[in-house]
Amino acid sequence: MDSKIIHAACMGAAVTVIAIGVAIIEQERNRIYIPREPRINAIAQREFYIDNILNRGDRHCVEQIRMKPIVLYRLCDVLTSHYPLRSTQNMSSREQVIVFLQIVGQNQKFHFISGIYYRSVETIHRYFRIVLKAILKLYKQLIKDPEDTVPIKIMNN
Repeated sequence: MDSKIIHAACMGAAVTVIAIGVAIIEQERNRIYIPREPRINAIAQREFYIDNILNRGDRHCVEQIRMKPIVLYRLCDVLTSHYPLRSTQNMSSREQVIVFLQIVGQNQKFHFISGIYYRSVETIHRYFRIVLKAILKLYKQLIKDPEDTVPIKIMNN
C-alpha cells in the first residue's frame, strides 16, 4: 500500500507542476507588452539646444559660438555654396558649423560636445575635420598675397 500512496503523491505533484507551468505560460501569452521608448528624444534635444543658442539673443550667441546668428548664417551659406560642406542625412551643415565653433571658440573637448549633442565622439571628430577643411579653403578669399612692389614712401625713407 505504501507504493500506491507514493505513486499517487508523485502523480499529484507532477500534475500540480504541469498546471502551474501551463498557468505561467498562459499568463505570459496574454501579457500586454509595452514597447520601450527612448528616455529622451535626441533629435528634438539637439534642435532645442541649437535653437536656444541662436534665438536667445545676440549676446548669448556670441558667448556660445563667438559670432552673431546672422554671421553664422552667412558663414554657413558661403561654406555650403562654394566649399565641400554639405548637410548629410544625420547632421545639418548648420549643426556642423556650430559644433566646430563651440570646440574652437570655447576650447571644448570632443567628448563634452558629443554629450551635449547626443552623438559619438567619432561623429563629432569627423564633422569637425570636414568643417575645418572647408574653413581652411576660405584663405584664398580672405588673405591676399603680398605684392612684390615696395611703396615709394618706404623705398625713399
